Amino acid sequence: MNGVWDTFEARLGRLMVAIAWVALGIESLVYGTPILRLETWDKAWPGYTTVGYITGVIVILAGIGLMWAERAKLSASILAVITFLWTVGLHLTRLVPTMIHPQHWEGFAECFAVFGASWVLVSIMPPRLITNTWDRILDNGIPIGRIFFGIALLIFGAMHFVYLDFTASFIPAWFPHRELLAEFTGAAHIAAGLAILSGVLAQLGATLAGIMYLSWFFVLHIPRVIATPHDPFEWNGAFVALMLSGAAFIVAATFIKSADGEPK
Repeated sequence: MNGVWDTFEARLGRLMVAIAWVALGIESLVYGTPILRLETWDKAWPGYTTVGYITGVIVILAGIGLMWAERAKLSASILAVITFLWTVGLHLTRLVPTMIHPQHWEGFAECFAVFGASWVLVSIMPPRLITNTWDRILDNGIPIGRIFFGIALLIFGAMHFVYLDFTASFIPAWFPHRELLAEFTGAAHIAAGLAILSGVLAQLGATLAGIMYLSWFFVLHIPRVIATPHDPFEWNGAFVALMLSGAAFIVAATFIKSADGEPK
């Protein structure tokens, strides 16, 4: 996998993820909130604003670091640790007590997907970091991160059907048959997730997922941001979509094979 980090898909995905992290960090500093949707720090908990400022600075610096290849491995490691803590400490603690109710699954899946892709990015980026043992742990991010990302896509797909009316409401009114399109995108998530998990047409599935998220960024989210430019949730939704698109391209890059049919 030595050449994966320098493929077009990996470089594009890394840049998109970097831009999204910087944007989300700036949003946290402007509004004094933790990273919306990903860092579900309750307003009733102490240090809400302080946590937002600290996290905002960290993810901005890490996002900037992702833009340079020589700093990307360390930056991705920081983001992988942060999103792991958010997934386990913030999302799972909300999800487990209400497992049969779907309201917390979407947020868990978003953070889980970003964590998985961050671990993949750590694994493919040079140089080695600390010790051989630590690097072997990091290198597990390619197979395990793929699995995490694939599972997250399955959850996204299921949530499209559970919240069909809500999903359809996000689609611009000028689209015909919005519920049918919502069902199609739900099925597309499930198909892409199964492709990644099974390894069958995995590169195609991950690439198409990345294109789908990127189309949402421009077609669904940007118009909503323009319509309500002072709503932080609309900005957040746009850049989470951009991040998921970049994450999908990073995962897709790990399935690229060289001319002799071996992984790059």
